[in-house]
Amino acid sequence: MERHEPPSLLTRTHTSLLEALKDSTDQTRWGQYVDRYRPTLVRCAAKLGLSAADAEDVAQNALMEFSRSYREGRYDRDKGRLRSWLFGILHHQIQNWRKRRRVREVQVQGERSEDPFDRLPARDELETLFEAEWRHAVLRQCLLEIRREVTPETYRAFQRFAVEGRPSEEVAAELAITRNAVFLAKRRVLARLKELTPLMEEIW
Repeated sequence: MERHEPPSLLTRTHTSLLEALKDSTDQTRWGQYVDRYRPTLVRCAAKLGLSAADAEDVAQNALMEFSRSYREGRYDRDKGRLRSWLFGILHHQIQNWRKRRRVREVQVQGERSEDPFDRLPARDELETLFEAEWRHAVLRQCLLEIRREVTPETYRAFQRFAVEGRPSEEVAAELAITRNAVFLAKRRVLARLKELTPLMEEIW
């Protein structure tokens, strides 16, 4: 699958990306849309125990159904958040996948044995899992935006000190900066993250 760099918050918002999906011939926008939402759907399906291939299939089917429904005007933003609608589509696709799996088992085995996926989480538990993956996606996008805003040195200091948990003196020596610069990098990135997260949650 062709990959596209995730769009900048400043150049392509959630709304404009979705509006572009109304043009089914716009493969560039479709690629950006897939890159934005596919990882969350795949991770969510995989955490239920689906194989990598099945998780990809479920995610792709959910995205295609989402796009088709959006072009048909079935999404009403006044009735709920987009992620709630997308979750409903994902849940439906997982149920479809489970039904197809049962049919294949009967065809191959002649009878259906106990299926571990009969014990899939209830809808509210699955939604909690989906929300957690969604928040992680928002965090990753925020950090991507911040990485574009700050100098490479600042982000490397933040990554090594705040994310990897390495000692400040070690990070300072590696990057040839002062320990104070390491602490400032952390504060700067975390402050920007606090500002950006509510906005990203609204448009993601």
